[in-house]
Amino acid sequence: MFLEQLKDLEKISQAVGNSPDLVQGGGGNTSVKLDDTKMAVKASGFKLKEITPNEGYVVVDYQKIRQYHQQADLSENRDFEKESGEFVRASVIPMEGLKPLRPSVEAGFHSILLKHVIHTHPVYSNMICCSKNGQELADSIFSVKEYGFVWIPYINPGFMLTLSMQQKISEYKQQTGKFPQVIFMENHGLVVTADTADAAISLHEDVIRTIRQYFHMDEPFPVIKIESAGDGAFKSKTQYLIDYFKGSDITLSFFENTALYPDQLVYLNGNIAVNGSGQKLNINTVNGEILYRTNEKEALTMEETLLGFVYVVESIRKYNLSIKTMSDKETDFIRNWESEKYRKSLLGNSAAKEN
Repeated sequence: MFLEQLKDLEKISQAVGNSPDLVQGGGGNTSVKLDDTKMAVKASGFKLKEITPNEGYVVVDYQKIRQYHQQADLSENRDFEKESGEFVRASVIPMEGLKPLRPSVEAGFHSILLKHVIHTHPVYSNMICCSKNGQELADSIFSVKEYGFVWIPYINPGFMLTLSMQQKISEYKQQTGKFPQVIFMENHGLVVTADTADAAISLHEDVIRTIRQYFHMDEPFPVIKIESAGDGAFKSKTQYLIDYFKGSDITLSFFENTALYPDQLVYLNGNIAVNGSGQKLNINTVNGEILYRTNEKEALTMEETLLGFVYVVESIRKYNLSIKTMSDKETDFIRNWESEKYRKSLLGNSAAKEN
């Protein structure tokens, strides 16, 4: 049942999930609406490239999720953030052969979009989304595109993001009579949505290509590589990162004061030592060595996230833009958000799962 739709889910997931310049580690998510009530959406903690018709996703009742967000009354004294997460998890529909997994924390906004949804964290769009004049940049780059787009000022992921997206889409439809197929989320990432898998993939490719052409970005994204360093540790062989940190005056405050987006906080911040050796991620600014003291899966996730973060920071500077960081209040929310703690815990437990 739903085999063709699930093949489409695999197709859109694989189209972006194998490129660390588009998604890093377990970041990003995809979904396909199977019928008038059921939606297959990436499971929390899975990588997009791991999704097949048989695993890596859960099926939820998206109509119930959509109605919950549409009918929410913010004047009521309720913890909607916690409640909405519980509601989404309670909306999972057991399917024969599927493991009982947890839906993506962003299943809420997937429920209000078109049939196929691709959400990624491309380093190219995040140059714009993490810039102070990002909305103006997006306007100047994409105003001529027929597919239309909306800009979402930063708001906490989960319940409030879904409500904000719902409002922006409604306003755009009232103004233009069209459904916006591209969504830029400040200090977060990119969402594209379409009625077919091929259209969603083409749309995502066009957004990335358009940004690269605008900035004349012709160089390929750096190649990522880690290797065993013995004693259960791994070291970076990504030359871009080694060159970046070697001889630099970067300190730990660089990461703390340059919080760009949630995945950076989830996978990096709080796990870094600069010129020390007591953390999961240890950076030596004398020789540029980057050492990971964790399992291989988490080490690779951290390497991808570190490269994405550094690449965005350097690209913003290279193209004379101004970095827009998250506020202390926003970073505190992510650090204390139960859903992100859960996602992070899956990486730490992966060694036990692999053995």
